[in-house]
Amino acid sequence: MQQDGIEDISLQRASTAEVVAETLVRLIVTRALKAGEPLRETSLARSLGISRNSLREGIRLLEQSRLVEYQMHRGAVVSTPNIENLNDLYVTRLHLETLAAQQEVSPENLAAIDRAFENLERSATSQEADRIIHADLALHQAIVDNLGSERISDFYRRMGKELVFYFTVISYADNEFLHPDDFILSRHQQLRDAFHAGDSQRASTLVREHIMENWQRLRDFFTAQEG
Repeated sequence: MQQDGIEDISLQRASTAEVVAETLVRLIVTRALKAGEPLRETSLARSLGISRNSLREGIRLLEQSRLVEYQMHRGAVVSTPNIENLNDLYVTRLHLETLAAQQEVSPENLAAIDRAFENLERSATSQEADRIIHADLALHQAIVDNLGSERISDFYRRMGKELVFYFTVISYADNEFLHPDDFILSRHQQLRDAFHAGDSQRASTLVREHIMENWQRLRDFFTAQEG
């Protein structure tokens, strides 16, 4: 018997961990699987029409984006979002990225930003959330690298492991990955253009607006879930 909100995916390339992971993400974001809920392998695998091994592979992928975590005596459970952690993370992100955008961009860093944007464009054509999310993060990493500090760049890379969680929530909550031209590419194109124009003030303003908008969307999303 299938659980509410869960459909059989045995006929949808269910042998791949990516398909299983994407299905689980949708169930988490739509709250068919709720925060703190254990992922019971036997019942989930049966409901999805897949093997337990396939399910485990999908769960391992979700661990990387922190949508799923392992707890003692409970196994894999859906991560519980923490508004305080979200706020702390986004305050840090806001300071780092706006400061980086205010700096003069060297030819080398501008080339790195261009490469990251071109990769985002290629990823967008796939309409695959995971590819787009990682390409999006790589572009923001290239912006932070403009500070010229390996310590700060390394710190932001570690932050990126947490940001994947929140980027994933936004991407699936609003189906951004299905309409990348509207939600993602246009905004980052404006940002790249500002760097090419040498307009650090506009670049900083665009970064701030982008981060603040996503921050508010995430707060609204998690507040609604708590409600």
